[in-house]
Amino acid sequence: MYLLYVGLTHKETPLSVLERVHFSDEEREDALQALAKEKSVLENVIVSTCNRTELYLVVDQLHTGRYYAKHFLANWFQIEVADLEPYLLFKENDDVLRHLLRVSIGLESKILGETQILGQVKQAFLKAQEAGTTGVILNEVSKQVLTFAKRMHDEYRINARPISIGLTAMQQLDNLELDYTQKKIAIIGLGEIGQLVTKYALKKPFSDIMLVNRTIEKASPFLEDSRVSAHSWEELAAVAKQADVLFSAVKAGEYILFASMMKKDVIAFDLCLPRTIHPNSDLQLYNIENLTNQLELYQAERQQIAAKIADEVEGELIKFDEWRQQLGIVPLIREIREHAIQAQEAALESLNRKLPDLTPREQKQIAKHMKSIVNQIIKEPILQLKEMSIGENAAYDIALISKIFGLGKQKEEEGHDRHQSGNEKQ
Repeated sequence: MYLLYVGLTHKETPLSVLERVHFSDEEREDALQALAKEKSVLENVIVSTCNRTELYLVVDQLHTGRYYAKHFLANWFQIEVADLEPYLLFKENDDVLRHLLRVSIGLESKILGETQILGQVKQAFLKAQEAGTTGVILNEVSKQVLTFAKRMHDEYRINARPISIGLTAMQQLDNLELDYTQKKIAIIGLGEIGQLVTKYALKKPFSDIMLVNRTIEKASPFLEDSRVSAHSWEELAAVAKQADVLFSAVKAGEYILFASMMKKDVIAFDLCLPRTIHPNSDLQLYNIENLTNQLELYQAERQQIAAKIADEVEGELIKFDEWRQQLGIVPLIREIREHAIQAQEAALESLNRKLPDLTPREQKQIAKHMKSIVNQIIKEPILQLKEMSIGENAAYDIALISKIFGLGKQKEEEGHDRHQSGNEKQ
């Protein structure tokens, strides 16, 4: 049994391709079931987000698994394999688990260390478990990955380092330890930054949230919160005079706010360039330069933390390898496949003797179909044997299967020969 990864991510794939190769929530179960029917695929999980579509597989043959996994994607999305293949990534065994561990903690995300992907990975594994397409291997992978990611977030808190000017400013406000319940906040400008700041402000217990914009309708999505009020551009001065905390995120190209227009103890953030709040020694003012310097510091901290987490990933690979070695069925599965291949080769030799006039092309076609039949016959026994490898009766079940199918005899004979050889030397 082997771990296999086949996927596309935002790093290598154009958006025009990535958006075509996306599994919706509604089709996910059907896709999981269809993938489970592909040759060599013993277990599967599909992770599909805005930035990635990934298949995590347990297969009995790597080359066959790769072939049918990429054709599954091409057929499902009705894309030519040749058009899809340049962007496909393939990973095997340890590299699969290493990649999934990195994905789960946000090390492969556009925003380093973001937490949303962990919930998406968790949901993907739950969907697969509900669909019955996971087994002993991917269930253990799921448990290990989710435990690891939670521990990394708790221990390193990489996502506590802001990744935007607006969030950096809000964290700066948190550092001042204000009593938000007694404070009114004014946000001037509802462009992209202003809307983000508003969303952050809604999560704080401000008594009032006053929004000022040239187009007042832009405040509409936020008015469901009773603390929010919308104000026209003509009300700027009146709003500024009431604010205990003020954010300016408007493109004005000049100073529009002065110390005389605001409370003496106001905490002001100028998120604009050119600046819009006139600097004054009596004013507690944070501008784009202060915040950018702080943001760069946070980004550097994220990179340092990411390097530490990457080191932790390698330790998880060792743990998984130790767990896998405890599974007593790995050599038996290998032996089943070897026996099947030997039977196939013997049948082919017999057929070639009885039908000597077969052309090389005909021989190749027959060999291909015989191999396909063999793979289909042994797939279900391998699946069942794999699931018997854990649980209270694992040792008994494995021994029974071995006896029924005559497995493990070669190892016993080798051990007997070594024992006999030792006796002769004595």
